[in-house]
Amino acid sequence: MFKVINWLFSKLTETTDLSLYLYKSFSRVLPAPTVVVRGVPIKIVVPLHQTPVAMSIRSWNTREPETLDWIDSFEPGCLFFDIGCSFGNETLYAALRPPRKKIVAFDLDLQAGFMLAYNLAINNITWVEQYLLAVSSHSGFTQVAPHTVYTSVCNRPKYDRVPYNIWQMSLDEFADLTDQIPDYVKIDTDGAEECIVKGMSRILLDRKFKSALIEVNPRTRDSVVGSFCDVGFSFRQVSDWNEFNTCNIVFHR
Repeated sequence: MFKVINWLFSKLTETTDLSLYLYKSFSRVLPAPTVVVRGVPIKIVVPLHQTPVAMSIRSWNTREPETLDWIDSFEPGCLFFDIGCSFGNETLYAALRPPRKKIVAFDLDLQAGFMLAYNLAINNITWVEQYLLAVSSHSGFTQVAPHTVYTSVCNRPKYDRVPYNIWQMSLDEFADLTDQIPDYVKIDTDGAEECIVKGMSRILLDRKFKSALIEVNPRTRDSVVGSFCDVGFSFRQVSDWNEFNTCNIVFHR
């Protein structure tokens, strides 16, 4: 059905100016509901094509309670690195939940990055640094291909991917460049966690760094756990394995 609709809109755009009225109408529609997460009101933009965002905010309080519990334990004035921040689930909650803390947010997805920037603006949050950056084990350009999720054009796959080049950098290199050592790090990067942990070996040894929450899969779990335990961290699996075969682990020094 949607292939037919996409084809029809394409043809209307090619052949008639009447389609401009549709574009002008829908371009003005951008819902920005307020979602209350554990008593914290958060404004969030939900573009009409971003079905996953609409689904996610409906379960914001219950989707990953262990992550919210972990953020709730942060002390005033700490520095939190959110790697794989997407549109801002954890970044926005951490920024707006007292006490005040400094946050650095990283993601490589162009659409998610713009949405987070907009969400920071509409919530008047000025104490979050946002970087469109692939966190990895070393510096250099890399090609990424984020999912288009529910949107695709005719004669393309239903669940399409669009490649582009982006700069990647290790956390150790970022810390050297910005003179920022995190107290807390969250890593949710759909399988890149092993590579990211390899690139933060100096941070792991820094006594300022207290804790991390990392989403792992069966392939990356043992390597990630070993990297932390080798330098004296303890760990606890704080979520069950889900339908995507991932779980969350919290590490404490």
